[in-house]
Amino acid sequence: MGNYAFSVDLGGTTTNFSVFVSDEIIFEWTVPTPKDNLVDMLEDEIKREIARLGLKSTDFKAIVIGIAGIVKDGIVVKAVNLNLSECDFAGLLQSKVNINVIVLNDVNLQAMGESKNYSSLFLVTLGTGIGAGLVINGQLVEGHNGMAGEIGHIYLDSETPEENASAGGLVKTAENYLKSNDDSSSLRDFEKLTAEDIFNQARMGDEVALKIIQDIYFRFGKLLAVICSAFDPEVIIISGGISNAGGLLLDIIKEGFGEVAFGKTEIRISDMKEKAAIFGAMKIVDGISDIDQS
Repeated sequence: MGNYAFSVDLGGTTTNFSVFVSDEIIFEWTVPTPKDNLVDMLEDEIKREIARLGLKSTDFKAIVIGIAGIVKDGIVVKAVNLNLSECDFAGLLQSKVNINVIVLNDVNLQAMGESKNYSSLFLVTLGTGIGAGLVINGQLVEGHNGMAGEIGHIYLDSETPEENASAGGLVKTAENYLKSNDDSSSLRDFEKLTAEDIFNQARMGDEVALKIIQDIYFRFGKLLAVICSAFDPEVIIISGGISNAGGLLLDIIKEGFGEVAFGKTEIRISDMKEKAAIFGAMKIVDGISDIDQS
C-alpha cells in the first residue's frame, strides 16, 4: 500500500479534488458535479489523475470523500442535492478503482480537519444551509442515525436556525421585515439582496440591517450555549460563507452565548475555511495502518 491519497469534496454544484502525501498537497482541481452518474465521474477523474502522475492504484492509501448529506458508516442515507438515498457510495466507488474509499458528511470531515489543534470541538458552518460537526476527545461523533450536530433543524420559537441564520434564511428574514415594516433602510435599494449586503449595510450604520443581524445571531449564540451544556467542547468554530462577516458576527454570537452559557468556551472564526476538509482527510488517512488495509 502506498502513501498517496485523494481528498474529494462532492458538492451539489462543483466537486473539488486534491491529491496529497502525508501533509503535502500535490495537486488540486475542480470539475462541475453532474446530475447523475456520480460514481462514474469520480472513477474517471481519479483514474485520469493516477495515470497523469504515472502511478498505480496500489500507490494510494485511500480516497476520502465529503458529501453534503446524512452519512452513516459509509452509507449515504440521504443527500438531497446529489439525489442519493440509502446508497453504499463507498462500496460502489471502491469496486471500480480498487482503492479504500471512506465517505463522511462534509462538515464532519471539516471538523476532523479543525481538530488538528483541538481535542474536542463543535464546528458550525453558516452558508447556504447550516451544518455542524462534533469531535469529542479526538473522536468524530456521528450519532446513531448519522445526524449528530444537525442543529440547523432544531425548532426554536416555531422556527429552525436554518430558516433564519443561514445565508438564505437571513435574506428571507430581512425581506419579510422590509415588507411588514415601513422603517427607512438602505436594504430597500438592493434589487436582489444577499447576506453579504446585509452585513455590509449593518457595518455602514443601517439600523434595520443591524437589528436583523443582532436578533438572529444573538439567539443563535444562545443555542450554541445549550450545545455546550450538553457536550462541553473546548472550542466552537464558525465557518462557512457567513463567517466572512468576521468580528461583527462573532461579537453578536458571543453576546448571546454569554447570556446563558454555564461554563467558558472559546468561540472563534475558522482560519482553515475550505481547506479544513483536506486537513480532515489527511488526519483520517494518517490513522489508517497497513493492518487496516490487509
